[in-house]
Amino acid sequence: DNRYLHAFEGDGMLQRFDILDQKIVHRGQFINTPKFAKEQQAQQFVYSGPDTKIAHALPVTSGDTVNTANTNIIAVADDLWALWEAGSPTKIDRDSMQYTQQVNLGAGSKYENSLKGLPFSAHPKIDPNGDIWNFGLHPSGQVVIYQLAANGKVKNVGLINSQYRGGMLHDFLITDKSVLIILPSLFVDKAIEGNFARTQFNGGIPMSVLVINKQSLKLTKRFELPPGFAFHYGNAWEEANGTIHFDASLYPNVDVLHKLANVMQGKMSQASVKAQTALFSLYIDGTYQMQTVGDSSEFPRVCDHLVGLKNQYLYHLSSQTSSLWSDTLSSLHIDTGATQHYHFGDDYLVEEHVSVCPKAVEGRGYLMGTALHVPTKRTCLNIFAANDLASGPLARAWLSHHLPLGFHGNF
Repeated sequence: DNRYLHAFEGDGMLQRFDILDQKIVHRGQFINTPKFAKEQQAQQFVYSGPDTKIAHALPVTSGDTVNTANTNIIAVADDLWALWEAGSPTKIDRDSMQYTQQVNLGAGSKYENSLKGLPFSAHPKIDPNGDIWNFGLHPSGQVVIYQLAANGKVKNVGLINSQYRGGMLHDFLITDKSVLIILPSLFVDKAIEGNFARTQFNGGIPMSVLVINKQSLKLTKRFELPPGFAFHYGNAWEEANGTIHFDASLYPNVDVLHKLANVMQGKMSQASVKAQTALFSLYIDGTYQMQTVGDSSEFPRVCDHLVGLKNQYLYHLSSQTSSLWSDTLSSLHIDTGATQHYHFGDDYLVEEHVSVCPKAVEGRGYLMGTALHVPTKRTCLNIFAANDLASGPLARAWLSHHLPLGFHGNF
């Protein structure tokens, strides 16, 4: 009879779709992390979550003790890495989908065990050359910057004293020359119980951008922006004169984090929070420009081969209703402001759609993702032409059941 209080506390369940010979095969299973294995054996929760306190809980000796591997997944060499916020990547066999191990990032390198168990965020950026860039936030405010080869081997690691005390840092960006760490206007109210619950917004704290050189991994510049909060960023790129451009799904506060607790209790009507696409330009003299576009925006994506380079198209979800979850798939042409939309319907909860696009021509290819049809409790997989969202899915495959609502995906 126990229920987690927050959506972010759930154990990671991996969904896989194989599309071949006009057939789609779905497989879904929980990732058998050390936490999940121990709780399955006990047939009950044995560890407290960030917000949920379990009676007689076992002690948590490190982040990896309660690593749920529940937020994102990327392909690394012949394996998959399932990612969380506060601990190691979780290696999964790509064919069997079975848990293999928690990755010791420094193993076999000069770093050896010094990186073991350090935070490794759920939003790595894959450079067009194949390198994997990521960060990890330590409670002390130190930010670890990682540069890995495409096979997961460490190439370089840096440490930045961000002096950030906001408790949550979910996403970041890269350009061809820089790493951007964007610090939202958050602080931790220690008088409040629960890690997520105590994460609070302060409109007196500017949002800051740390610009870090990719070669030296040293901080080169810091910008201050209007107060705000974002879970997700789409892309960033840098001009020859040093001007940096990036976009964000920007919230006016951090209410969205707390409303997700209402969702876990079925209180969707009390979960209305919207972000808006914000386009930023940062100039070498320390000034900036900011423009907001459209009605609402979440889960922004660009074509994989343009990560860190100039993109024209930004794909994202939006909402025509007041729900926390989205009901519309959208695209924005950054230069012209032209938009496309496909509204699934008010009775759908639409999840992140990712781009599968050719390297030759941006704006072509496909967008793919899942959506839950609430009245029938069934999930569908949708395939759209990236340049014609308004015409609806090219193909839609219905499952006979629903999938638990998830976070991120990669095709």
